Amino acid sequence: MSITDKKINEQRKRVIASLLLFSGIFAALLLVATFYDLQISRFLTKGILAPGKYDTNNSFGAFFEIIGDSPVEIVLAFAIDILFVYALRFLSKAKRAILMAVSGVFSVVAGYVLCTIVFNRLKPHVLFGMSVELTKGLYLNLTFLFFGILFAVLGILAVNNFSDEALQSLVKFAVATIVFAAVSTIAINLGFKDAFGRMRFRAMNVNPNDDVLGFSAFSRWYELKGHSVSDDVMMAAFGHTDANKSFPSGHTGAAGVSYALIMLNSTLKPESKRVRAAFWIIPVVFTGTVALSRIMVGAHFMSDVLMGGTFSFVLMIISREIFIFKGSNIKSLFKH
Repeated sequence: MSITDKKINEQRKRVIASLLLFSGIFAALLLVATFYDLQISRFLTKGILAPGKYDTNNSFGAFFEIIGDSPVEIVLAFAIDILFVYALRFLSKAKRAILMAVSGVFSVVAGYVLCTIVFNRLKPHVLFGMSVELTKGLYLNLTFLFFGILFAVLGILAVNNFSDEALQSLVKFAVATIVFAAVSTIAINLGFKDAFGRMRFRAMNVNPNDDVLGFSAFSRWYELKGHSVSDDVMMAAFGHTDANKSFPSGHTGAAGVSYALIMLNSTLKPESKRVRAAFWIIPVVFTGTVALSRIMVGAHFMSDVLMGGTFSFVLMIISREIFIFKGSNIKSLFKH
């Protein structure tokens, strides 16, 4: 057997072992969630979500509600900044101007959106010592725009520290990341939630004995209920119109965009084992913590966060395989 054949066999074994390990862990967790979703939520919300309440000011839950979905904007901004610096260094004058203009605008937009989301999630939990006029309208938008521009400039300066060789490799990472983050966010928030129409635990907690909105409305994760409760009814009952958007968890899916660090690991290939391990550990721990916080405040069930986080992870693996590995792992399964 040649050295090439040995490498292919070793790669095939790693791919099969990884698939079996992932499938086994996911199946076990999904089985638990399928049968014990409601019991797990009741246990984890005890002492945090008061009976009859929709919202909670639990500091742990509030903190990760505020920052939980920030990886989307941060990761997208980093990927866009890579394209900006790549255009600056390697493209011809005409192409350079177009790509720099487009990427520059989107980088600012990413920073602006991040500021907007964090501020809006922060408002219910913090009393701002400023006039009402300064917390809305033109003043607020200009402030967010300033921080968006600052966010973009700092990101571009950071990316500019990479060597030409590293930057050329990072372009593949940037494209993979943009596709991965965009598809994950759009699919979870604009596709699955409306189709499944699952009632949140905290919504059922408001009127637990109600025949329509109480715990009798509980459904398994695989049941398609659609928009069974109107926005007017939800607003009147809960003060929110997203009470039936429990499955899958958008926050956990967004936190899972941090799995882009794993793609960055595969692109830069750092020599330090600790650094390589950190690129895996950080997104796993962060996503898991966000998932736990969402169950604790009654926003989601275990199956919701499991599916949201797993969907992002699988999309990351697919994007990495297509754009960075060029299908080498898949090809190893069929080579003889």
